[in-house]
Amino acid sequence: MDTLRRDKAALASFTAMLVVVALAGLGWASVDLREPAPHHLIYILASASLIAVGSIFSAPLPARIPMRITLTPAACLVCASTLPAQWVIVCMAGGAAVAKLLTRYPRAASIHKAVHNVSKDVVSAVLATAVISSYGLRPTFDQTIFSDASTWRCLLAIGSAALVVWLLDELVTTTAVWLATGRKFRAMLRYMWQMRIVVGVAEATISGIIAMLAGLDKRALIGLPFAMLILHGAMSLRLRLREERRFWEKLSALIDALTNRDLDEALRTTARGAADLFGARVAEVEVGEARRLIRADGDAVVVYDGPARSAPRREVMGPPSIVEEIGAETHGFHGVLRLFLQGPRDTLTPRERSAMRALVSAISTSIDIASAYQRLSEESAGHELAATHDAVTGLRNRSAFIRQTVGADGHDFCHLIAVGLQNFTFINDALGRDRGERILAILAQRLEASFREHQSAVGRIGEHEFGVALWSSSPAMAYQRACLAVSNLRQDVQDGGRCVSVRVSAGMVTGSRTDTAELLKLAEQRMWETVQQGRDVLVAADDRPGPETLGDKLLGSRMSISFRPIADLASGGIVLVQALPQWLYSPYELLAADVHVHQLIDDQATLDTLTHTALSRSLAAARTWRRGLSQAGLVVPVPARSVNARLGQAVQELLQASHAPATTLVLAITPLEGIHDLEAMQELRRSGVRFMLHDFGSGDRDLEFLSAAKFDFVSLHPTYALDGGWSTARSVIRAAVDLSLDLDMSVVVPGVVDDEHRRELLRLGCSLGSGPLFGDETFPSEFRDQVARRLRFDQSATGVKTPRRRPYRAGGHVRKGSGRPIESP
Repeated sequence: MDTLRRDKAALASFTAMLVVVALAGLGWASVDLREPAPHHLIYILASASLIAVGSIFSAPLPARIPMRITLTPAACLVCASTLPAQWVIVCMAGGAAVAKLLTRYPRAASIHKAVHNVSKDVVSAVLATAVISSYGLRPTFDQTIFSDASTWRCLLAIGSAALVVWLLDELVTTTAVWLATGRKFRAMLRYMWQMRIVVGVAEATISGIIAMLAGLDKRALIGLPFAMLILHGAMSLRLRLREERRFWEKLSALIDALTNRDLDEALRTTARGAADLFGARVAEVEVGEARRLIRADGDAVVVYDGPARSAPRREVMGPPSIVEEIGAETHGFHGVLRLFLQGPRDTLTPRERSAMRALVSAISTSIDIASAYQRLSEESAGHELAATHDAVTGLRNRSAFIRQTVGADGHDFCHLIAVGLQNFTFINDALGRDRGERILAILAQRLEASFREHQSAVGRIGEHEFGVALWSSSPAMAYQRACLAVSNLRQDVQDGGRCVSVRVSAGMVTGSRTDTAELLKLAEQRMWETVQQGRDVLVAADDRPGPETLGDKLLGSRMSISFRPIADLASGGIVLVQALPQWLYSPYELLAADVHVHQLIDDQATLDTLTHTALSRSLAAARTWRRGLSQAGLVVPVPARSVNARLGQAVQELLQASHAPATTLVLAITPLEGIHDLEAMQELRRSGVRFMLHDFGSGDRDLEFLSAAKFDFVSLHPTYALDGGWSTARSVIRAAVDLSLDLDMSVVVPGVVDDEHRRELLRLGCSLGSGPLFGDETFPSEFRDQVARRLRFDQSATGVKTPRRRPYRAGGHVRKGSGRPIESP
């Protein structure tokens, strides 16, 4: 309200200043006024009538801006070029005053507007006469400015006066409207500026033409009021047609702009467009059950968008002039469109009411369309979220987890951890699915919190499985973090006063991020293998990137050697010693150098290098016990593909370096694939090296091996140990014994556990055996100590005794073993 009062006070001050200037001009004219001749009164009356007609018959500008285009400036210019200056000012004051008395103004503004407009017209007359006098032109009742001066000089004077009058009219009118309405001054100057300039030029042109005609015959002034009426009609028609076209173009553009899929933008466009189209001081749109209000001012600027109850109170106005319901006749009540026009009695014209109905219909349709698109967008976002995220835990699902890991910025390699909840099925069955889902969500939050400070990704990859990807971390750090996370998951979960414990295990692998899908499968396989083996570990780590890089990984790994004795079943003496090479494949696991690893290495050079390493390490480790068992043969497993000329040369060099005879070396070959170089095998046999067919009965190529090459020993697969209770094992053992008699071989049976088992194998015809009865695998130093104790026992024994058992390590674990001699049957 304070701003409104200040604007009214400023408008009153501006009008007062204008009145003072007009009174000063009118006072000067009254002092110098000369009485005209009686026949000149007709010219004075015609001039006053011309001014009155130009002021009464005006054309209003559209959009409810209180500005009107009048022909008063044209009448002023005509009078200034044909009458004395004093009478021009007096005629202007009299004609304008009569016109304002005859014009119907609203009561509240009648006096102020009349005084303001009359003062402006009087000041215009003063300026017009002053400009023409500055050119040395002073018309009288008997002659005009064209009587004594040149035509171009007169036209230049009229043009200058027209420019001054037009500028005064624009500045005074714009300032008054600015102070009355509060609209921006620049916006008022720009409004229909082209039309206003054209009208000013037309008035100057018409004034010049009429002044020239009056110079020829001053009686033309008598007919000018009728000509002014005709000019007013033409101008009003032109403005009306232009306004009609402009109005419908704006309505069409507004309806087109309402076809927006964004509901917020559609509502803002509605408020701005309604204020601009109908020339309202304020336009409001209130929609929705939440009563959202969008308010735009007269400059088509959104000034508020929010809840209706929180909207600031306007300084304006009272009740709204127009209230239209949106969507009341179609799809239910959508909202309300309110217009606050210029005054309390201002209403819409029939044309504007028709436009309002069309606009409200378009707004209703636009809201329906935008709301439908908004719901569709929300549903689409929900479906997209459901397609990539788990609804229970909020974590990414398996496919989204893999995509995030593959597309993450960071190192090329990552660590994949598969976390399995082993007993969660029973928890769901016992507690119900709802409580099970709550527990699952708590566990997911714990897992996320465990890796929140690291570059990682967490997802739910199965019904009871989680996946974690770590990058920018070392394998040891990732393993420790995974163990800590699984330990946190194993802590009790509080649910409804009940403590629920979940058994959790995990598997971890390391590899390239591009192979995330395969690595995740390997991690799951690693986890479930550990679970099936009954090993209650937190994380079963396996940093193998895959079979294709297994050979390179093994080349850089350390090797551990242990030994297992193979004894004569009849005497119990150690005949052979089985070397068991193992790679320290990772910080968490030993990997046996057997056929299951050899089959995964495709590169022949890598396989030959690994075979050479196993041979050299086994021969070197055998020196620890060779003094006590100088005649015992050393059995070393080698892959069949590595039996070639390079192996023969390597064996000779290694035997010479270890000072061991060739007859003490036995190469054990598993019949998984054929020997490609039989000549190299024969050359090794001629040098004294013996061969063992290892794991006989494990494949369908055993007999092919026996027919292709000559072997000195045949070792049965552990599956056919008699302690397993499998009756078919006796048939396989008898077949192997029969073949050994025909082919001059010795049969080695693994897994001999007690003396009864040994006697049974002797009855079947077996000669050699290994197992717990003769001693399990031990490290070289422990095996040396057992051999030394056995020798001391044999030297001092007077009968059959059994030495005391002692613990020994194998594969990093402590187990019980025995190396006692066996009583002959």
